[in-house]
Amino acid sequence: MASCLSRVFSEEELEDIRLRAIDWALAHGISMRSSNLSEDQDKVVHAPFTLFPTTIPESNLQQATQSMVYFSRLMHHVAMDHQLLQQSFKHVIETDEFSNKLWQIYLQIKDDNRVQPVSLGLFRNDFMLDEKKDSPGSETTFQIKQIEFNSIASSFGGLVSQQYFLHRYVMDFAGEKNTEKQMPYNRPVEGLATGLIKAWELYQNKKAVILFLVSHNERNVMDQRFLEYEIYKQNKNIKVIRKTFDDLVKDGKLAEDRKYFIGKEEVGVVYYRVGYAPTDYTTDKIWDVRLELEKAWCIKCPPIQYQLVGAKKIQQVLAKPSILDKYISDVSIKQLIQSTFAGQYSLDKGEEGDKALNMAVNNPDQFVLKPQREGGGYNMYDEEMKRFLEVNRESNERAGYILMEKVRPKPQVNYLVKAGIPFIKSLCISELGIYGCYIGNKNEEIYNENCGHLLRTKTADTNEGGVCAGFSGIDTPFVIPQ
Repeated sequence: MASCLSRVFSEEELEDIRLRAIDWALAHGISMRSSNLSEDQDKVVHAPFTLFPTTIPESNLQQATQSMVYFSRLMHHVAMDHQLLQQSFKHVIETDEFSNKLWQIYLQIKDDNRVQPVSLGLFRNDFMLDEKKDSPGSETTFQIKQIEFNSIASSFGGLVSQQYFLHRYVMDFAGEKNTEKQMPYNRPVEGLATGLIKAWELYQNKKAVILFLVSHNERNVMDQRFLEYEIYKQNKNIKVIRKTFDDLVKDGKLAEDRKYFIGKEEVGVVYYRVGYAPTDYTTDKIWDVRLELEKAWCIKCPPIQYQLVGAKKIQQVLAKPSILDKYISDVSIKQLIQSTFAGQYSLDKGEEGDKALNMAVNNPDQFVLKPQREGGGYNMYDEEMKRFLEVNRESNERAGYILMEKVRPKPQVNYLVKAGIPFIKSLCISELGIYGCYIGNKNEEIYNENCGHLLRTKTADTNEGGVCAGFSGIDTPFVIPQ
């Protein structure tokens, strides 16, 4: 794949560009807290990023972008389908305690007619470019393959909105061509804020607040602040407050009429930037708060059923033959979505699961083992995966995981700019995320738009991919014809 650069830079030139890029990043908020310790809350470091943008074929970016509204609609319909959810999770909840706790909350609210019917999803669908050659010597093609669908706390819409301008600055300073077509305008924060505002308007109380539910001493606070400031920019009358689960345990209250209050402030929309990991629920009281919020009349982003459909198990189930027929009648849309599916296999005990397990044990370099988790750092690969499957061959625990065919993107040369790691030329691979905003109820689609994209890039020898988890840096697509 062609590079976005027209020449080779000297070490002195690269160091000059690196320092200028770091200063630009810090001056424009591409930053994170240096740690989550209380004494470091007045300190920031730049977020990890790539020095140069990464090339991507135009057709692949277009396909991923165009598919987003159809994926968002599909996931909404799946979230409303109790039968499919029940069938999908019946073995997962027997072995995965966290999924079971989410499921029990879902069961308590699914038939409650006093629960808010409007759902808000700020989604991100993540893909990689799978390199394909039909035969030795034939032309290489690239196909987008879905890695995961993020339905809760889809991050970096704020920082990547600034990264676009950073890379335009870097390319201009380096004397490299970069047109609007080559580097398409990308400000996801605008569309994500619009979705939150539209949900707030649907709540129909101009005095209600939007609650950002966040972690204590959040490192990625700047990303969240950009979204808060964009809401202020679009509508100065909306008040955004930031609270933790512990704050809600102390000050939150579900009234008899199902309105939710924090102190005297009524919550119109709750936006979860926590709640996707077991470690977020440190006490039973926090689980009680989550149930109260699901019962409340405020609009949730996401509601519990949206969080459930972000599980890897749903990704695996949707890849089964004919499953999409239930939700999509347009053949071209169905083919578009199916074309992005990599091989997905159940590990439930039985003939089908045993076949998948043996396939992975015999070819561990061909697959990835994924639990029902978000946030990076949980997947298993190669010998670790093989050992886990062999140890749990007769255990029900294996049903809490899904097996996915490994996607093999073509490495490209770039430089990862990250505090504490060497600044060296590296072979890197990237993951493309497309943001989408969806608002709907069981019978009506109210709003459905894609909101831009995120490119995350890591060194090719790194399996995991989270920026906050420390594995990758934010990047910008540089579009080339294919």
